[in-house]
Amino acid sequence: MTARIGFTSVTFRSLSAKEVCETAVKNGIKNIEWGADVHVPSPDEAKKVRALCDTYGIESISLGSYYRVGDGDFAGFERDCRSAQILGAGRIRIWLGRRGSADCTEKDRAELVSMTRILAGIAEQYALTLAFEFHGKTLNDNGRSCMSFLNELDRPGVMTYWQPLAYAENLTNLLTVMDRLTAVHVFSWDDNNVRYPLDAMENEWKIYIGEIAAQKDVDYILEFVKDDSPQQFAADVRTLKRLTEGK
Repeated sequence: MTARIGFTSVTFRSLSAKEVCETAVKNGIKNIEWGADVHVPSPDEAKKVRALCDTYGIESISLGSYYRVGDGDFAGFERDCRSAQILGAGRIRIWLGRRGSADCTEKDRAELVSMTRILAGIAEQYALTLAFEFHGKTLNDNGRSCMSFLNELDRPGVMTYWQPLAYAENLTNLLTVMDRLTAVHVFSWDDNNVRYPLDAMENEWKIYIGEIAAQKDVDYILEFVKDDSPQQFAADVRTLKRLTEGK
């Protein structure tokens, strides 16, 4: 796999899938992570989005599912897997439970491991990589918890995303999960979730990307921009391209 730059379709939830594709082309982006909440809620919609992607020369690099391990809706997960397969995505991103690592008991963890094994088996049937959102209020909320879970799961094909978290030691988390890292959500927020231009965190992202680039290729996926502005998005794309080029 080579490093790819893309963005999440949920960055522009108010736009149609066609308009999302047009935004990608306008900004020289060829990769999109489609959200299952708005743009690809079903396999039927996936067929429509796939046709649009083929028309605009867009590659679907992942389906951002809002399925949470532990919910038990295996049919819903399989539906999202079908959608991802139709898109040609190759990867489905899900959420690891509904509690932070500090609030999970050993019983909770064991149940999540058991359910994830089932989900990984389903994903494999659709030739999909299964990967976890790296996020607060989930078991995947820090590097140690992430790697402990993945090691216990013992499924080498199950991977993780990473993103900076307001409360966390971000570089430590990144380095801890590096071996199982498949994609990074890129954005510029402060501790109160106020959004800024990406170049406001240029120094931090230069360090993060430098560490990643020294070890492997991953997908860099822009997620959300200041004021949901297309102009700011264009500026953030330029910043991200420059950073991934080592400039």
